Amino acid sequence: MSAWNRFLEEVKQAEIELGNPREIWYRGHSQESWKLNPSLLRYSDWKTKEKELFFEFSQTASRLFDKRNNDWEILFDMQHYWIPTRLLDWTTVMGVAIAFILHADYEGTENSCLYILDPRSLNQLSGRNEIISLPDDKKFDYKSIYWEHIPVEIEKPIAVLPQQQSPRLLAQKGVFTVHGNLNDSFENSATDCYRKVVLPNEAKEEARTFLKWANLDEYTIYPDIVGMSQHIKRKILRGE
Repeated sequence: MSAWNRFLEEVKQAEIELGNPREIWYRGHSQESWKLNPSLLRYSDWKTKEKELFFEFSQTASRLFDKRNNDWEILFDMQHYWIPTRLLDWTTVMGVAIAFILHADYEGTENSCLYILDPRSLNQLSGRNEIISLPDDKKFDYKSIYWEHIPVEIEKPIAVLPQQQSPRLLAQKGVFTVHGNLNDSFENSATDCYRKVVLPNEAKEEARTFLKWANLDEYTIYPDIVGMSQHIKRKILRGE
């Protein structure tokens, strides 16, 4: 059995171990050693910095974008433009997560990995039985919940469904987890809700073939000028 086929078998087994949930989310890391930690939590005093980043982005972006209807949409924009947030990007399509790995790791030497999440099981840790749809759930207000802890402080990560407010989010079938106020990782706070499967380097060439067959290149999952440029460079200059 090839390394790629062994990887697919391990993914299948991981989903069985999670109970074959109705909905599964995926996240790819180009380096196996990376943890499931949002970018914001890498900073000291991150709760204060979160508010400063949000207000600065809100004021500046208001001159560049159409007005957003709520704070969640602003937060999704921040994540889209690489401002540190408490969000982690996931996708409902395994192939997209594999593409994230390989597009970021064209000549990488470290093994990569795929995270597989049961989002409903994750939310049950916080007393929620369903994935939260945003901004439709009016009671789940960003600032009230995470800054003011009203009606309750949420400590663990929560799975949320965003509005598809950008072509990129739509193309990637993007979804998010929102990290709670507990300064801890998935590895400690949500162990039973996810599995990690290593994508070894020797499987990556077959994985690239899979992406080619599935038409999952940079331009299809980043449908903008940046994605188009990356796709052209890889297509023409690969191997140079």
